[in-house]
Order: sequence, then C-alpha cells, then structure tokens
Amino acid sequence: MVMYNEENSGKILDLLYEYNPWWRGQAFEVSEYRTRWFSELREEMERPEIEIIYGPRQVGKTVLMRQLVKQLLEVKKVAPRSILYISMDHASIGLLCTEAVKDLLDIYSRYILPPESKKAYIFLDEIQAVEHWSNYLKQYYDQQYPAKFFVSGSSSTEIEKGSSESLLGRSRLHLMLQWSFADFINFALFREGRGLDLHSIPEKVSLIDALQQGKAKSLFEAFAAYRDELLIQDIRLEDYILEYLVKGGYPSLAEVDFDCARDALMERFTLTIHKDIMRTFAVRNIRGLENVVTRTAMQSGQLTDYHGFAKAAGLKYDTSMVYLGYLLDVFLLSESHFYSKSDSTFKKGKKLYLRDHATRNVLIGLLNRRLFEFGVETGKTAETVVQDHASRLVHRLEGRLQTNYWKGKKEVDIIITLATVPIPIEVKYQETPDDIGGVWEFLKKFGSPFGLVVTKDTFRLEDDVLFVPLHLFLAVC
Repeated sequence: MVMYNEENSGKILDLLYEYNPWWRGQAFEVSEYRTRWFSELREEMERPEIEIIYGPRQVGKTVLMRQLVKQLLEVKKVAPRSILYISMDHASIGLLCTEAVKDLLDIYSRYILPPESKKAYIFLDEIQAVEHWSNYLKQYYDQQYPAKFFVSGSSSTEIEKGSSESLLGRSRLHLMLQWSFADFINFALFREGRGLDLHSIPEKVSLIDALQQGKAKSLFEAFAAYRDELLIQDIRLEDYILEYLVKGGYPSLAEVDFDCARDALMERFTLTIHKDIMRTFAVRNIRGLENVVTRTAMQSGQLTDYHGFAKAAGLKYDTSMVYLGYLLDVFLLSESHFYSKSDSTFKKGKKLYLRDHATRNVLIGLLNRRLFEFGVETGKTAETVVQDHASRLVHRLEGRLQTNYWKGKKEVDIIITLATVPIPIEVKYQETPDDIGGVWEFLKKFGSPFGLVVTKDTFRLEDDVLFVPLHLFLAVC
C-alpha cells in the first residue's frame, strides 16, 4: 500500500483540480433539465444531515450532483473553493491515499478551502468504492466539521447498511432509479419548451389520495379526472408509451434512436458486470454471472425454481444464489415474494425480474418495434415495467421498494401493500383483457377493497375491479 505523504499531496491536488474546474473560474457543462430529485435536494442544502443518493449506474447521480454545484455557485453565490466534488472510484485514489476520505478532505482543507469559509459543500460520488466510508462520515458529522455532505453510490447493500448503522439519525436516503414513465414524459415536454410536470398536477395528488382511501369508485373517478386533465393540457400518454416500452428511462437514451440505445444499454450492462460486481465481489465466473442475467431476462416475471434456474445457467445452486444476491445489490434484478399474511413467504417460490425492462429487451434481441410482434414477449416486458413502477409507488408511499405475487387456484402477477391493505394487480396488455379469476379470488380471500387490471386500452370499472390502460397506470407511479 502506498502511504499518504507530502510527496503525494501534489498529485492529490492535481486530481482535485481536475474534478473542480470552478476553482479556476472555468465553466462546466451540465444538463439544464432538472429532475424531481434536484428539487428535493435543493431544499436540503442547509440541513446538517448527510444526503445519500443511491441507485443503478447511469441514472444521473453524477449529473444531479453537478447541477447542485451549479445551483450553489450561481444561485446561492457560494465561493467556488468552498465546494468540493470528487469521484471516489478514480483509480488514482487507491494509489495516492491511505484513508481516502480523510486524506482527500485533509488536503482540501489545508490547501483549497478559504480560511474565512464558514461552511463547505462536499460531494463524494461513488462512495461505495471506499471501505468503511460511513465510519469516516460519522466522525466528521459527530465532530461538527463545517460541511454539508452529499454522497452517492450504486450498491444498495453497502449504502443501506452504512445509513442504518454508522449514519443512523445522521443521514437521509434518496433512491434514484431510471426515469419512470412520468419522468420520461416530463423530459419530452421540456424538450418541447413546455413547463409542465406530471408529478405536480393536482389531479394526480388526488388520485394518490383516492388510492390510499381504498374506494373503488372514487379511485376510478380519480383516474378519469387525471386522464381528462392531461388531455386538457394536450398530453396524450399514448404518444409516448411505445418508445418507453422499448428503450426505457435512462436519461442518456432519451434523445437517441433504438440502435444507439441498444449499444449504450449493452455498454452499461457490461460495465455493471465487470466494474461494479467483479471489482466489489471478486467474481471469477463472468460467463456464469451473465448467464444468470440472461436467463432472468428470458423468463422475467415467471415463478422461478432456483435449482432448475442454476442448472440452466450452468452453475451450482449455491453459486447461483450468491450471484443473484450480487445482481440484486446493483439493481440489475429484483425479486417478488409470495404474499401471505403470515410469515411463510419464504416457503414459497419467488418471481425474478430484470429491474430495467429496456435491458431485458436488449438481452432477448428485441430492442426495436419488432417487440410488439411477439405477444408473449410484449406481455413479459409490460409486466416487468408494471412491477417496477408498482414497487416505486410502494417506496414513495411506504418507504419499501417491494412487491409480492400470489397464487391460489389462479395467480395474481403483482401485490402491493399500502399500510396493511393488500392490492392485487394483474397485467393484461392485450386488446381484450380476460382471465382475471386470480384477482377475484384474491379479493374474496383477503377482503381487499379493489383490484387493478393493467390493460392495453381498456378503461372501466367492473364491481370492485378497475381496468386501467398501461400508459395511465404508469403515469401515476
């Protein structure tokens, strides 16, 4: 190990200057489009807690941090040298520093931070690359170091563990995923020069209230009011849904064609496997790891026999389960457990999903409009995106990124639980939604106030079951 010393301080300074062009009065480019995460964090600038932004690779965490830097410089008029940004996964940091967080902040405080500065704003990107990162931040926080910390990471286990142990009561978590369908539309409206935000439309707020109140008729009327308000605003959700179903919600793909999107998604997939997982977990069998992802893409949303799954991926069962854990950690996959009011869910099988439906489309070779020529594959993609959005909805309302499934005589694709009330959701992305016996069976067994059937175009209320078009359901989540 190379120890931190005065000889290395000059090299560390060079690295810091490379990442912070505003120290020399140089301009830097950053997207003008602001997401809801920017609005959220902008309001937290002066609070003492450490802001932790975490989520998959390439969802815009770095852009968000740079936007916050620009806000501090141009709106808050903070002195440039009172703002530090650094990506902690830079290869040189491990060579130059003994204790990365401590050494970088020591150099910054000694040579850069103005003596008259009352407060620094410190942005540490990809913090999970530093061992015991949360312990260092805890020390700075407890010692009342005059700084506001913003950190980001792409490992859910490392981030959530650090925030719930060392930084308990000292930090706030901000989960940042790829753009939802509503985010995707918001960016399209921004490009068109329209200052509309689907998240702030009053009818959407009323719809969420109706969802939590649990009355089928009121919820149906709230969906209708939201749909009508969008039409009044000249927003036709149908105009955006097909493109979103094919190439998803990664910000860098919003303005590229399907071919470019395919290349970018494959590059992201490769980087996640080879950089995030190989480096963090020292995986040797990369082919086996890739097979796990590909098999999940092929059967996304299906009940999984993990022993058979491991065999199909060419792995031993124990190895397969370890790899699944890694892939869940970096947000490539998600699991759905069997719903039960008792604690017996682990006695049942699980459903596996690719968390990002566009990555699924790439891996099965259908990141193009041919996807809609294959009804079974279209259905799997639709269920994948509904499961993702349903889990986001639960996270927003309950703080849990979770869905379940249920199976009696019939199966229900997705169960979400709001407060203690389970809501069944069946995905029927077809012209005539049929065979919803599982929803009726679930309602009768568990006494849920209503069920949802996500359809292609059908919008109606049938007793306590709402049939809602996919584009309308997604726009709510």
